[in-house]
Amino acid sequence: MHRALLLASLFLLPSPLLHAQNAASASGHWQGKIQMPNQPLDMIVDLAKSPAGAWIGSVSFPGSTDVPLGNISVDDTSVRFTAALPGNPSLVGAVSADGRRFSGRASNAEGSVPFQLTRMGEASVRVPPPSSASSKEFEGAWEGAIEVDGNVRRILLKLSSAPDGTATATLVSVDKGNVEIPVTTVTLQDKQLHLDVRSVAGSYRGVLGGAGEIAGEWTEGATQLPLKFKRGAR
Repeated sequence: MHRALLLASLFLLPSPLLHAQNAASASGHWQGKIQMPNQPLDMIVDLAKSPAGAWIGSVSFPGSTDVPLGNISVDDTSVRFTAALPGNPSLVGAVSADGRRFSGRASNAEGSVPFQLTRMGEASVRVPPPSSASSKEFEGAWEGAIEVDGNVRRILLKLSSAPDGTATATLVSVDKGNVEIPVTTVTLQDKQLHLDVRSVAGSYRGVLGGAGEIAGEWTEGATQLPLKFKRGAR
């Protein structure tokens, strides 16, 4: 898990706006690379309009899959959005006049890097399911740890209620500089907890026991690791 978190944290990268010459052509399946300091990183962006006419989208790269996009803005001058990744990076870019290329910069408070994408077909946006209603039983801070390659990595889980009453969560990699990893979807059913964490292509399933602990398993690819959470400081 810690390797994937490091990879996701590399994406933590505001920048000058690039002007789009054909905003309508932003819809599509875009593939290419983001130019990281050490080496290029494969990136896929899907942008489309929902049946209701709102823009929706997702981004994928090694270590992350179908991460939802937010704050999508497509108009006569720019295409911009944020990604639900550590550091809440923003991407601002322009679609070429022929509608075949989408280029710009990915940015955060630490700096920015360029990206270059090519249209590869129609968009395939996999919108995540909504989170379920929050529960006071689960709300608060939880502390846990996993063992990876003989090293213990401390994980903090913060569960709270969004303004609309749905559950929201964040994972914190304590031993990796307290990097915060947003949880895509939180599902609560009775005593069961399920976290879909697309930013690291991971998930967690656990059960709240009588002792007030959440016992479960973290899954990332083919790797499955036991992970138990105990109540921490609220």
